[in-house]
Formats: sequence, structure tokens, C-alpha cells
Amino acid sequence: MDLEFIRDVSTVYASFFSFALFMILFESRYPKKKTMTLTLAIVGPLMIVNFAMVFIFGPIKMGTVMLLSCSLPSLIFFWFLSKHRGGRFFFTFCFADTLILEIIYSTTIIDYYIGNTYIFIIISRLIVCPLVCWLAYNYMRKPYISLQNYITKGWYVFTAIALIFYIALSLGMTTPTKITERPEYIPAYVLWLILMPVLYFQIFRTLRHQKNIHELAEKESILNLQVSNITERIEQFSVANEKFRIERHDFRHKLETISTLIKNKEYDELDNLINEYNKSLEETKVKRYCKNAVVDAALAAYIQQAESKSIKVTTALLFPETLPVNDAELATVFANAIENAIHACEKLPEEKRFIRIQVLETPGFMLQISNSFDGNVKFDKNGIPLTDKGDGHGFGTRSTIAFCEKNKAYYEFKSDEDVFIFRVTF
Repeated sequence: MDLEFIRDVSTVYASFFSFALFMILFESRYPKKKTMTLTLAIVGPLMIVNFAMVFIFGPIKMGTVMLLSCSLPSLIFFWFLSKHRGGRFFFTFCFADTLILEIIYSTTIIDYYIGNTYIFIIISRLIVCPLVCWLAYNYMRKPYISLQNYITKGWYVFTAIALIFYIALSLGMTTPTKITERPEYIPAYVLWLILMPVLYFQIFRTLRHQKNIHELAEKESILNLQVSNITERIEQFSVANEKFRIERHDFRHKLETISTLIKNKEYDELDNLINEYNKSLEETKVKRYCKNAVVDAALAAYIQQAESKSIKVTTALLFPETLPVNDAELATVFANAIENAIHACEKLPEEKRFIRIQVLETPGFMLQISNSFDGNVKFDKNGIPLTDKGDGHGFGTRSTIAFCEKNKAYYEFKSDEDVFIFRVTF
């Protein structure tokens, strides 16, 4: 078997790494185990068949039909497997393909300048292709999937750019003849190879900037929410304080009235008057849920909102003296969870609406919010509820998950017949 044949086989070998790279960067709609099982069952035989065809018909002939025999079937398969089927899917597919093409064509040109021995091509592709996939898995997968979940628009423009590069690279390398047979065009072609990673860098930078804008909008929304809660809580205390000032001013007169009723033995009137005074005192009382002002404000605001919608709210709150996490972030978790519970309860008749809020300080800090709901909920592969508006999870859910991951807390969303439960344990 000569080196030229091995070189052609290495091209096919490198091409299959575009599938591996795509697998690393895309997000499946199914759990990991099912995704791997389906991939091995479909893509595995597809790769074996195409490799066998390389040896039967030769790499050159196979290179002309691999688009139909391998790329198109895998594109269709991953389309059905992918969580995102729009521009995000096509951009990821084009990106994986063009990145591997960059490796194939770059090694071909470098080998041409060092003597056309094919040894450099074979060794470099054997090393670089797996290395790129390893780097993508360890350093790119997580932030890239995060980008896909945050940014839902604008991907088709980036897909068009990636597709144009794919076509330009392929045509420039092979048409009208191989680029190595037209050495005067190689410098211009090299500029294309340099431009492509620069352009991709700018695309990812733009996507990252858009994600930052989304995150800042979320944070601003959360901050406005916290300020609103605290302002409302201050107003509640101000109103209560004014009522108590009036009660204190009238207290001497009330004592004189009580004394007169006792002297005259008018006990029924006395009993009614005391009940009336107790009712007035109750109006000066503001219920406290937590010693921390920020968390207390959030709980008070949303519990009041729930009760105004005829939702029965019960609480069992045992907060530690010192909160183990940032109070503003914890307040936001309560706000998001109770707000979601309110929306769920509003779909039910008033007699079926309830929210239970529980907090334990021992053996570990834990919070649980459960509520009645209509039983209709969908979870993703990680057990996280999906919104019925748009794609993916809402801002509140993402914010809550980010809080839990930051504080290394265990979180759980689950449904038990007609009760939805959200739990966080530190």
C-alpha cells in the first residue's frame, strides 16, 4: 500500500472527525445514554460502510459521492436528534465541517512546500484531528452550548457565512485542478485559510456579546424586582408604624374607657371593646418571614401577591441566623419560584389553589416550594421544566439553576400528580 493511498485514506479519516466535532458541540433532545445508543446504531454502520467503500472504489471516487453517502444521511439523522433544529443546528454542522476542512487543506499545502512526501499529511492529521476534538470537548462545549441556549436569533446569517466559506474552500482546493497544480494561487488561498478562523473568532465574540447583553438584562430585571420588593416592604412598615402611632396616642383614652366599663360592671361591652381594640392592634402588625430584610421583602411581596389571587399560602420557615448564601440571590430564587407557582395556580379553580413554602436550617439549609397545578409539565433530559412560551427555559429558571451551580447546591424539580415541587439543598 503506497503513501499516496494512505494520504487519501487520511483525508477520509479526517472527514469523519467532523461528525465527532459536531457531536461534541450540538445538544441532543434526548438523554446522553439514548443519544449515544442511537448514534452508534446509525452513524457507526454508516462510517463502516463508507470506509469499506473507500477500499473498494478508492478514495478519489469516494470523495465525489461522500456528500450523498455520508454527509447527507448524517445531517438528516442529527437533525432529528438535535434539540435546536434551526440556524443553530446548521451553523454548528457547517462550523464542524469547515474546521476539519481547514485541517485537511492546510496540511496539504504545508506538505506541498516541504516536498510532497505525504508523511507530514498522514502524521499531522492523525494527531491534529483528535486533538481538536479533545480541545473542543474540554474547553468549547460548555460555553458554546450555553450560547445556543441563550441566543435564539441571528444564526442563519452566521450559517450563510460558514456555508460560503465551505464552498469557497472546496472549490478553491479542487477547481479547475488541485491547488498544488496551481502554485501561483496558493498564497491567495492561504489568506482564505487565515481569514476563516479570524472570522469565526469574530462570530463567537459577537455571540458572546449578545449573551452578555441578555445576562445584563436579566440582572437589571432582578435588581428592579429587588428594589420594588424592598420599597413595597418599607411602605408596609411605614403604614403600620403610622397606625401604631395613632393607637399609642389613643391608648390613654382607651384605658379610661376600659376602667369605666369595669367599674360599672358592663362586662359584655368591655369584651366587645377589647375585641375591637385587639383588631385595631392587629392592623399595626407586619408579619416578618425572615430577619434578613432583602429575603423578607421578596417573601412578603410574593406571598401578598399570591393571597390577592385567592391562593392559600402556608409557610414553615426556619432560617439560620446567618444565611449561607448571598441574600439578594436567594431572594431572587424565592421570587422566581413563588411567581412560577402563582402562574401555575391561576390555571386552577380557586378552591384548589395552594402554595407551601418551607425552609429548614438543619441538618443543612434547605428550601422547598410546592404548589398545586394542572398536571401539565414537560421536563428536559436534565429534569428541568420547559416553558410553554418560546424555546428552552425561562429567565427565572436559568437564574435559579445558575445560583444553585454557583453555590454547589442540589436542586430538583418534580411533579407528583397534581403537586409541583421545587427543592434546593445545600
